[in-house]
Amino acid sequence: MTLTTTILNLFRVLRITNNVSIPVALLLSLFLVFQGTFCCAFEQIDFDTDIYQIGSVHEKQLNKEADDYFYAGINSTDKEVKEAYLSKALGRYMLLLKMHPDNPIYCTKIAVIHDTCHHCPQAKDYFHRAINLENLNPFANFYFGEYYFIQRDYNNAIRHYLIAYNNGYKSKFILNLRLATIYERVGDIEKAKKHYHISEQLSPEQTELSSKIQALNGVYYAQENYTDKTIRE
Repeated sequence: MTLTTTILNLFRVLRITNNVSIPVALLLSLFLVFQGTFCCAFEQIDFDTDIYQIGSVHEKQLNKEADDYFYAGINSTDKEVKEAYLSKALGRYMLLLKMHPDNPIYCTKIAVIHDTCHHCPQAKDYFHRAINLENLNPFANFYFGEYYFIQRDYNNAIRHYLIAYNNGYKSKFILNLRLATIYERVGDIEKAKKHYHISEQLSPEQTELSSKIQALNGVYYAQENYTDKTIRE
């Protein structure tokens, strides 16, 4: 019974109070309100259950909502807005993962949400789950690389970045920029310049990359403890 139906029933009760005592009318009205509220709660449960039990239309809608919230949250610069969007995305991805427990993309997005919200253990668990499901998945490996990059664990970051790079992400600007940055920080100047060049080709409007490449042209591995300096930065 919907809330509208409940109100109509209550109205009908009030109309017939001339034929019943006031206490009886009040009791009957309260019963109808309770009945309406009770039914509304179960209608919501039934709705959720229907989505869970499925239908391709419901699943597609759920997936679209999850992705919309996910990317809105990731791209937001407002902390509260970011967390609100990611919270909505997380609930939907958890539901989708229950439907498809072997989906590495859902695992990765859940991991990214936990990582963004600084839930490190949960993030790492879901990243590992994604990689175990599909160890060469470029999406999962790129974001696992991001996880390690933020922690400055460059060995693990570069390992996952290169898996992503070699499995379909060679033309991804941010991946090439990350590789260039890591190689520069660890003192592998030639590889750093290679990926800065690729980054510049992929995004010519990033004019600072040309200056970065020029600056690296005169740098040598042993010059003034270059590796130690860049890692500290």
